[in-house]
Amino acid sequence: MRVLLCCVPGFGHFHPMVPAALALRAAGHEVAFATAERFCRNVIEPAGFLAFPAGLSPLDVQDRLAQQDPAAGNEAAADDEAQQARFGAAMFAGVAGPAKVGDLTAVIRDWAPSLLVHDPVDFGAPLAAAAAGLPYAAHSVGALQPVEFWEPAWELLRPLWPRSRWSQPGTGGWSRLFPQLYLDTCPPSLQSPHITDVAAARRLRPVLFDTTGTDRLPAWVGELGPAPTVYVTLGTVFNTTPGLFETILAALAHEPVNVVVTVGLDRDPAQLGTQPGNVHVQRYLPQSLLLPHCDVVVAHGGSGTTFAALAHGLPSLLLPQGADQLGNARRIAECGAGTVLRDAEATPAAVRGAVRGLLSRRSYRTQARRLQQEIREMPGPERAVELLEELVGITSPVASGGSWPTPDPPRAG
Repeated sequence: MRVLLCCVPGFGHFHPMVPAALALRAAGHEVAFATAERFCRNVIEPAGFLAFPAGLSPLDVQDRLAQQDPAAGNEAAADDEAQQARFGAAMFAGVAGPAKVGDLTAVIRDWAPSLLVHDPVDFGAPLAAAAAGLPYAAHSVGALQPVEFWEPAWELLRPLWPRSRWSQPGTGGWSRLFPQLYLDTCPPSLQSPHITDVAAARRLRPVLFDTTGTDRLPAWVGELGPAPTVYVTLGTVFNTTPGLFETILAALAHEPVNVVVTVGLDRDPAQLGTQPGNVHVQRYLPQSLLLPHCDVVVAHGGSGTTFAALAHGLPSLLLPQGADQLGNARRIAECGAGTVLRDAEATPAAVRGAVRGLLSRRSYRTQARRLQQEIREMPGPERAVELLEELVGITSPVASGGSWPTPDPPRAG
């Protein structure tokens, strides 16, 4: 079968879906991705996948949202989970999703996939799939977003939702958007209790993808001394937060630890100035290769890095800046696998004290390793292949020699 995977153009949305894509390809299925043109060219194609340009770039989405609702930026800058969720709904369901439908419709017509697999906030995919009469499944990229995201998202999408035998909205907010299959890659202890409202949810282990197989760590990583190693990252979106890297380095540069910092491909390590010998600043290092050398992670709280640290049994200090980071940080603290500092709390003294606590208190590592075991017990990417094959086999008339039904067109209001 042909599987079209659709994601928002960002590493945190693409990387979680790659293990399932590789498993599908290993099972003999054709796979391709559809997302914004620049991300296709710069990220997806170099990773070895066929890619179809579809949808807007993040900057274009933000510009359109600002034109539609000049006050939306206030919620984007808020440090409240509910406000951040409402902003996300406006961005993904109000702008990005509807704008992607036309491009995806053309891809579906020309490439003729058997089904679509989409990241949960890439709403153009289920809209286009339902209109084309295709089955579709969601592949999570973290914990389920809060009610404050899904309810306004559904209200924005409902007038556009096609009438289709493959799209039968249920009674709950999530079942309306994920009626067929939701591949849940969030460790159960970090998942929202509302996951029980998603009847189609099936667990799938989060597997870190960040290397093509030819990447190597620099030689100095293997030569780090016996002191504990602290890995510092702010991801690829919030890595420009003014002064935050500088605060972390002021806290740790003279501690008896090795400090490894990745600032992101779009930043110059030289911007952080000259550092002492125990501090190593790079644009990028594959976390899958680096984390086995580390003892503590200091990060922004994005799902990819948070889950990767836990998969290696590492406690974290999280400095959340927005989006899903606020919920991730709260749940990590509740589980006892790390600690959290918010905005003004993140002084050099506070960061230093938090890292010392993570290194000295055994309970943090114990809880991180408990979550590590939880992740190990989740089904691997091969399970995604089984579930998707089952979905197509059950719902696709093509599988039994029939043809797709003629879909109703998307409703405009």
